Amino acid sequence: MISIGGIAFILLIGMIIAGIPIGLSLLAVGIGGLALVGSLETAMTQTTLALWSEGTKFVLIAIPFYILMGNLIYHTGIARNLFRAASYWLGWLPGGMAIAAIFACAGFGAVSGSSTATSRTMGAIIIPELRRYGYAMPLATGVLSSSGTLGILIPPSIIMIFYGLMTETSIGDLFLAGVVPGLIISILFALIVIVMAKLISGSGGLGDVDQPTWPERFSSLLHVLPVLALFTFLLSGLYMGIFTPTEGAVIGVAAVLVVGLASGRLSIAAVRASLSDAALLSTMLFLIIVGGTLFTRFLVQTGFIGGLTDWLLSMELGYFQFVIAVTLLYLVLGCVLDLFGMLILTVPILFPAAVALGIDPVWFGIYIIIVAEIGLVTPPIGVNVYIIKTVAQDVPLGKIFLGCLPFVTGMLGFVALLAVFPEIALFIVR
Repeated sequence: MISIGGIAFILLIGMIIAGIPIGLSLLAVGIGGLALVGSLETAMTQTTLALWSEGTKFVLIAIPFYILMGNLIYHTGIARNLFRAASYWLGWLPGGMAIAAIFACAGFGAVSGSSTATSRTMGAIIIPELRRYGYAMPLATGVLSSSGTLGILIPPSIIMIFYGLMTETSIGDLFLAGVVPGLIISILFALIVIVMAKLISGSGGLGDVDQPTWPERFSSLLHVLPVLALFTFLLSGLYMGIFTPTEGAVIGVAAVLVVGLASGRLSIAAVRASLSDAALLSTMLFLIIVGGTLFTRFLVQTGFIGGLTDWLLSMELGYFQFVIAVTLLYLVLGCVLDLFGMLILTVPILFPAAVALGIDPVWFGIYIIIVAEIGLVTPPIGVNVYIIKTVAQDVPLGKIFLGCLPFVTGMLGFVALLAVFPEIALFIVR
């Protein structure tokens, strides 16, 4: 039976690499596997139960609302205001416009919850600006591809909700735990840009922006107050237990609608487009969740997950050895799988082993998300890189991946720091 699970595991990876949508791949292998080890009737019953049990989870409502909130913010023009304010305050630094891009992405990620949405939205706004100020395209595209990953680390985060659903870990705790790592990685990226601007001739722009006056700087902050207020409100509400992540998502959408209507920048067409995009992406994620549930149940029945977990524990890996092994695993998987594919295939196996080693589930979630982030900017898949490629079509993929390399190195360095000092992620929660 274990061998059947192994064959199914390899088949699933092959289907994903072949370009079959991951949700459909999971459903096909999961239903087919359950029919193989049981019967077709059993498989259909399990499918019905999975659709009902996953579809009726209250926390699942948060996903479409956070996606909708990010889309509405894009249409209100707040994303462009974020970059303008960051450039006014940080443009004087070496590579200042690229540093402004990092913190603008962090700000947008704080309300969008999606890495791809952050890369797509901020890339379209910022890449032309960096090009206009003479930034080397490997740096410009690399910093946007890498900074887009902040969208899934700084709360609210769709992938945190996904991980929380898979492992039954508190999503509110995950949101709180992502704040400090997200800020530290943002600062780390800024330091990398400064070093590159100083050491590599032509990387950091041709003098950057004309320095704005102090009144202009303070005026720019007024345009980003809605994002700052919304992020502070959501985080403080979660921290004090005033509302759940799902309730916070609904409140956030209502707040963005009010701001958009008050500013006159939110049209009926924009709302319709935002709703359509949120519905499509939410449907895709729901298929992945249901498919992943069926696939996991199938692997459990074959004994594959239990066998792998026992094998991992029999190796008697210590804490640091386990972290290094998982990091290397994600670096390899990131070459062929997208973010959800990596989590679906690995978390059911790695999570029990991590808990057995005494690793905090919240810390493990933040750690897994960071190492999965690296997969978003490593070849040959690198989803964020391909998104930025659509904005900078004249830049070869190889140069974009090369531009991501310093930031990948920085994230690996932070993973090591997080492993040594786990309280970086946990002290707010505790």
